[in-house]
Amino acid sequence: MPRISVIVPIHDVELYLPACLESVAAQTWEDLDVVMVDDGSPDSSAEIAGRFAERDGRFRLIRQANRGLGAARDTGVRHATGDFLAFLDGDDLLPPYALEYMLGSLQESGSDLATGNVGRYDGRRVRQSAMHRAVFAGPATTTHVTRSAGLMRDRQVTNKLWRRSFWDAHGFSFPHGVLYEDMLVALRGHVLAGSVDVLPAQVYLWRERAAGSRSITQKKTRVQHLTDRFSAVLSVRRFLEAERLAAHIPAWDHAVLDSDLTNFVDVLDQASEAYRERFLDLAGEYLGRVSPAVLDGLPALRRLEWHLVRHRRAADLLEVVTWDRQAASGDRLVRRFGRSYLATPLLERLPAALSRFADTLHHRIDQIGWREGRLVVEGRATPRHLRPTRRFHQQVFASVVHEETGRRVRVGASVRRSKVSRGGHDGREDWGGFRLTIDPRRLAADEGLWHVEMRLLHRGAVVRGPLADPGAGRSTQVGARSAGRGRYVVPHFTEAGVLALRVDGERARVVRQSLWGGRLRLEGEIVADGPAAKGGAAAKGGAAAKGDARSRSAHAGGRRAGDRVAGGLGPEPVLRVTRRPGGVPLLYPIRTDGRVFSADIDLRDVLPARRRSVTERGLADPSAEWRVEVRSADGVVTPVTFAEDLPAGRHGLAGREVVVFRDHGGGLMLRDQPAAAFVDLAEWLPGGELLIEGGFAEPYEPAALVVRARDGRLERTAPVEGTGARFRARLTPEAVGSPLGRLPLPRGRYGLAVRVRGSDRDLPVEFTPGCALVHETARRTFTLDGDGAGHAVLAVSGDLSGDERGVRAQRAFRKESYPASREKPMWPAVLFDCDDGTAFSDSPRAIYQELRRRGTELTVLWNVHDGQVALPGDVEAVRTHGREYYEALARCRYVVTNDHLPPWFERRPGQTVLQTWHGSPLGKIGHDGAVRHGRLSRQVAQWSHLLSAGPWWTPLLRQAFGFHGEIVEAGLPRNDVLRASGHEAGAARVRRRLGVPDGWRLVLYAPEGEETLDLEFVAAALRDDRVLLARRADEGRATPAGVLDVSAFPDCHELYLAADALVTDCSRAMFDFAVTGRPILFHVDVPPTGLYLDFRAEAPGPWLSTADEVAEAIRDLGEVAEKYAGLGDAFAARYCPMDDGRAAARVADRLFA
Repeated sequence: MPRISVIVPIHDVELYLPACLESVAAQTWEDLDVVMVDDGSPDSSAEIAGRFAERDGRFRLIRQANRGLGAARDTGVRHATGDFLAFLDGDDLLPPYALEYMLGSLQESGSDLATGNVGRYDGRRVRQSAMHRAVFAGPATTTHVTRSAGLMRDRQVTNKLWRRSFWDAHGFSFPHGVLYEDMLVALRGHVLAGSVDVLPAQVYLWRERAAGSRSITQKKTRVQHLTDRFSAVLSVRRFLEAERLAAHIPAWDHAVLDSDLTNFVDVLDQASEAYRERFLDLAGEYLGRVSPAVLDGLPALRRLEWHLVRHRRAADLLEVVTWDRQAASGDRLVRRFGRSYLATPLLERLPAALSRFADTLHHRIDQIGWREGRLVVEGRATPRHLRPTRRFHQQVFASVVHEETGRRVRVGASVRRSKVSRGGHDGREDWGGFRLTIDPRRLAADEGLWHVEMRLLHRGAVVRGPLADPGAGRSTQVGARSAGRGRYVVPHFTEAGVLALRVDGERARVVRQSLWGGRLRLEGEIVADGPAAKGGAAAKGGAAAKGDARSRSAHAGGRRAGDRVAGGLGPEPVLRVTRRPGGVPLLYPIRTDGRVFSADIDLRDVLPARRRSVTERGLADPSAEWRVEVRSADGVVTPVTFAEDLPAGRHGLAGREVVVFRDHGGGLMLRDQPAAAFVDLAEWLPGGELLIEGGFAEPYEPAALVVRARDGRLERTAPVEGTGARFRARLTPEAVGSPLGRLPLPRGRYGLAVRVRGSDRDLPVEFTPGCALVHETARRTFTLDGDGAGHAVLAVSGDLSGDERGVRAQRAFRKESYPASREKPMWPAVLFDCDDGTAFSDSPRAIYQELRRRGTELTVLWNVHDGQVALPGDVEAVRTHGREYYEALARCRYVVTNDHLPPWFERRPGQTVLQTWHGSPLGKIGHDGAVRHGRLSRQVAQWSHLLSAGPWWTPLLRQAFGFHGEIVEAGLPRNDVLRASGHEAGAARVRRRLGVPDGWRLVLYAPEGEETLDLEFVAAALRDDRVLLARRADEGRATPAGVLDVSAFPDCHELYLAADALVTDCSRAMFDFAVTGRPILFHVDVPPTGLYLDFRAEAPGPWLSTADEVAEAIRDLGEVAEKYAGLGDAFAARYCPMDDGRAAARVADRLFA
């Protein structure tokens, strides 16, 4: 088996290195030589790498003094032993299939170099790298930069696999002591390679570091970065000249001026004067070498900017850079004499040709599907930055064009009204919509790829381009349909979002499947004879690599009885099984008998013995898909289809399952995945109940249907029934059980899973409907559909009606409805707002309870965001941003809030607005902190009263907010529950609700910042009579054994009431819990600065930096209480002297008497 050497230079990447190395260890290609080069790293990176080397013999650590990234890579190459080379920076990652994908391509093609797509990873999700989108829009094997000029933009060495023999033959090495080491090496590789394979799937995940921890290439305003970048682009230009490739220099100059150097133009307004002067010097020198034709061919903005650079018009250039950053989309262009121009401040001062904007098409696909045998595509197409506001502004024409022959087929196209934005949330519509109707029978004559070409006639200007929507991708999948003549059409989207139609001929169709002894037997029929014609679906495929232990020879053990050359499948056919998106194939013999064939696949081959996972959040991908094809001895590869009436097969094996299924293009696929549930019946019942029925590959005992937000922050459950291989569940999305009661699911997208007894993981629900299942109520729309991976997704709209949503509707409420309501008489009512409509708690709740205790006759309204607050029966909900919200703010005599009111709110004469704030502030707030003072002053001016916790806080709050009204010095009503009469009985009720036995002690962990305490360690170290409660920001996060998750508990103050101790970070919770007089433990490494109090001197509890110290303190709570009793009493006397259980009463006496 060929070995791949992965070179990983390491310097100051301790936060990211474990995930980086895990991604290498998890590669599907396992014959690796991982050379980690410690380049004098000052942190613990070398120790991390050393631990990997100790537990995995494929990893080796080389150490050297700091010499820079280029030198570290060269060191790694010298120590590498593999047949192929790959480079990985220590803060980036590899998708699990990356190396095998590139290796498989090189073994098939014989190219010197494979290069693949790049994703950007921000710690939560992966998105397409914008600079790589066009380069990797589609696959290409055995190509070259001289035939594909777009490869000039492929500048990294890290997204590539290099043949070692090619590397050594040309003596590649990296420049030392400079930045942008990749550029010259990558471009030399493209030029010197005999051929290159371009792979559209992502093979490299380029990390975006958080602000404050930026990588080298994110620091754009340093002079060294500027100088090294210009040096790098000039070195490539000189190399092209030396290689007698002057004809390709214009393509290089265009790429440099349209991408590489624009990064420095875009930050000129943020750079120093010395930086700007150096930039103008270097850029002027480079532009002196560039032909006028290259400059004229640049996009309008770049053409204008480089003209200003060339003439050293620095002030004008800065004006254009600022305009580009600030100009709204609709204000960027002006039309003159039927042409578009950039509406920059310089438009009248420069030749018009510099600002002329080439009209390009902007597409969006809203719906695509088969209707009455035809493919119907609906969406939006307009020239970028232009809108057809009248019906006659735009006409649409479309053709389907064959990629190889150029044959064009005109298709039906019509104009229609459409929403301007995707989803139509701003309410705007115009005549930019279109509908295309494509008859697949008209494409049947020519196999191969077709694309849809759009042509717009917009106010006399003709704009054309291929129909594409980068936002569509895998989530917009359409099944195959017959085109007649034994062929079928498969619509799909390329990596760049281009809509393509693939016409294939069907030759081998699987009609039966069975499992015996871990081997999958496929039986099928030969539908048509002969390989595909040139340009069709069949393609030449090279033989598998010699010595590849994973390939299964078609002739192993000699020819069996019944084996013979199949006319329909070509000479000596074998079944080829290849991991998606690509890799080294597995080969299995095919047995044929007339028009039928069969083959056996050993499923253990698709369930690798070494299975590792990447722990980095957002990168877990536990499944793998395999494409099944037939390859004949002459190298022709044809797809195998899966009969439409054949149900998917699900086979449990080795704790996982292999699914045999038909993909959306009709092809036969295998998917290795963790155990899952599947749905074969789903429907909306009267009353808004969703019925789901399905099953499992192996018997389970279902316990609940889990509804989990896709971002993991919310989880709800619904009842499920069934045993064995079947389950049945009912879910009413408008009334789902929650700790607050039955509430609607909030707006968002939710995954479904089945929780089963005896398993520590939920089984995701798979669902592939023919069309989405939609249920609409008066306020909400619920849509059940499948995502691109075949998992069930429930989409829930917000609670605003259609005429209340969007920018236009909300503007009308602010500008028209709200001012009109302010002219009407005020209501004898009080509007409460807690945490911007997301809670029924805190001081607003305590004041409401006091008013009700007194029997007030005021009508009580409560701001509720998206239906997510459960209210008492005598309180009327006001939907945030609904029409009644604007009226309530305008007409209620009293408004009580613990947060900022909307910036457009204006207190009217006679209206009382009480700002309670959300507890006593710990860190600097208002004018004391980093705020926009103008906006704060406008908001504070709308308060008539401000609540203070006591004498110490009153002057501080007045100064911090710049408040000139009346301060109500009453204590915090939110803390009344902790001291009011009967609080002991309240504590007992909470403990019973939590299911905690009498006599046991409760310890509440409630950090305000990021969770840093090792809960599992602390819980394991406690005595049996101690219970650790955790209130966590991430509600969907897994909870360790021995910890009781109370994140969803409605009111944290009720938990304070029941807790015997609090563990927190340096948070404002200390001011509330101090009222109880019970111990507070602070888990902090270093106390933060910028606080209103001296934390080191005044903290009413111990400062503990390790989990072991926290556990020890919890075991000895009595000792902690005794030791810190004095500090605790002093702290409470100073910061919460009025929290005696009567704060709400004092507020009511002052404002509502």
